[in-house]
Amino acid sequence: MKVIGRDNHVKNGFLHFPAFLQTLLGELTDEAIAKAIPDEKIKKIKRVIITGNGDSYAACLATKEFNSRMFHNLEYQALRCIDVSRHHVFPTQDPEATLVIVISVSGGGARVTEAMRRAALKGCTTLAVTGNPDSPMAKEAEHVLTIRIPAAEAFSPAYQARTYVAALCTTLLFGMHAGKLFGSITEEAAELMRREILEYSRAVCCEEVLGRIDQQMYELAQTWQTFIGFDFVGGGTDFATAYFGTAKFFELCGSLNCLNDSEDWCHIDYFQTDRDKIGTAVAAFGNCASFSRTVETVGSMLKSGRNVLVVSDRSREAFPEGAVVCRLPATPHDSINPIMNFIPFFMLGNYIAINRDYEYFGGMGADNPLFSQEGGINTIKTSRIEYIK
Repeated sequence: MKVIGRDNHVKNGFLHFPAFLQTLLGELTDEAIAKAIPDEKIKKIKRVIITGNGDSYAACLATKEFNSRMFHNLEYQALRCIDVSRHHVFPTQDPEATLVIVISVSGGGARVTEAMRRAALKGCTTLAVTGNPDSPMAKEAEHVLTIRIPAAEAFSPAYQARTYVAALCTTLLFGMHAGKLFGSITEEAAELMRREILEYSRAVCCEEVLGRIDQQMYELAQTWQTFIGFDFVGGGTDFATAYFGTAKFFELCGSLNCLNDSEDWCHIDYFQTDRDKIGTAVAAFGNCASFSRTVETVGSMLKSGRNVLVVSDRSREAFPEGAVVCRLPATPHDSINPIMNFIPFFMLGNYIAINRDYEYFGGMGADNPLFSQEGGINTIKTSRIEYIK
């Protein structure tokens, strides 16, 4: 077994996250949001659809429960972008009362542009959440809320995580703004939550905590580096973290991964063979409503012979014997958890990639056929845009 070398560039990248979030929180004020979409428009909304691809869809999942409460328990759906652009049946009565939010940092993908155009043609109120207000997607939208992402001095996988965190926080802040208009949250409670987001980032992204996580993931990678695949599991907001962890493992180390919630894992993934060769990564925070079921599922995983990593705010004693527990600071709301609780998965994937001599995204140079060949990944942008009635 190859013993991997230590590389702290990912950990060091996360040390800058509190400053990045402080800037984002300072810029995304109620005034900035109201400028993007007038309050009177928001007050007339009766249903919300939020969508995106990849990391942006993870941000939709992470914010769905909180924002549903903020919109006074109106119908609030987080849908895959292909469903919005090709399959979803939009209401024919009072269509402008449906708000369709499409998240894409680049705004250049064909499917997000198609989803935005279809929603607009159906008469819905449309909002683009993007880092590129001049993008094709943004040009199709009635309203644009710009994500603020400072440029990186040098490329790093940790920098790529900023786009997810920025999209997630921007969507949460938009939800809080709407919540104040609907009377779902007070001004004082919203301001407190803003402070709690920043405090949580500082609690996690400090030298002491990141150093401990980094050391633990470095050591775990010594055994997990040989595994044939990885399972990611969570429920509620923790499912969003599992989703994001799955995506990052594909990108970081090119591994074969599965994703499921803490109930369906017992119905499906439990029956996989070669169980001792599969790394099973679980997000399980105590303030998530599905926490008790996730703890039970961890027990089932261990009984079946799985190697289990649990990322949680609870101690090792909260889980069945045999699980490796990476403990993070606790948060007062489960909606804040996904902002930082993906970091151990990210660090573990990075160390496995280093060991396997695997470059991020399989190498991003022009000579990589994954990026250069016609009809490959470039179809994300070049795919034909259609209008499905």
